[in-house]
Amino acid sequence: NTKINLDAITLIVVAGDAPSPKSEKSVMSRIRDLFALKALLSETLVQWYLWFLSALLYNGLNYGWGNFGDTPYVNYLFAGLGEMIAYILLAPITDLFGRRKGMVFCLVVACVSFLLAMIPWQWTAVWSLERLMNLIAIVFISMAFALIYLYTNELAPTTHRGLVMSSSNVIARAAGFIGPFHSDIFGTNSLLKLGVNAFFAGTGAALTLILPETMNLPIPEQAQDVVIRRRKQYGQTQSEKQQDNQASMGASGS
Repeated sequence: NTKINLDAITLIVVAGDAPSPKSEKSVMSRIRDLFALKALLSETLVQWYLWFLSALLYNGLNYGWGNFGDTPYVNYLFAGLGEMIAYILLAPITDLFGRRKGMVFCLVVACVSFLLAMIPWQWTAVWSLERLMNLIAIVFISMAFALIYLYTNELAPTTHRGLVMSSSNVIARAAGFIGPFHSDIFGTNSLLKLGVNAFFAGTGAALTLILPETMNLPIPEQAQDVVIRRRKQYGQTQSEKQQDNQASMGASGS
């Protein structure tokens, strides 16, 4: 048997293997990058709004079925079936339209559904156009709420993905707290409630057009990659390029 003398073993640490103090960005430097780079800031603000409206409308609809006629069990049964349909259709729709157009499609259909629900048409004691359109809206709001998780992960650069995702979830939790009281805020004025819902869905669809498409494209690694992606897809004015270049130099140096 061979015995190993542990006292004779020398550990050699290579200086190049040790992490540099500046190799990892601090939280404050990431926040500074977020507000310094115009492209990153504009995309993040739109994503925050999409998270807010998706969580607000999703929870507002799901906690408001008791306001319709019939028993709440039937209402929630239809709502559950609607969500099942939404998650089944989500994959083929995102493959067909992509992330950006898929989000726009879902929000536009939800907006139209809310607007049609304002038409006072009731053909039975329980069923009305408002109830039917709200059931259609929950399908596409559920799709938008599920899609925003994927879209945000592909939009945010790797260095800032944790910051963007965590802040987006905070905003969604705040909207989720307001959502169950959404119906109570407007009381019996269903037209005002539907109008507000249509406004959120419509403005969300319009603002999504600002965001770039991410399907089958490389995910940005650094904050500067977001600026490069914006230039390739939309182009920038000379002043915007100078501002982003100055901010990028500051971000790389921090």
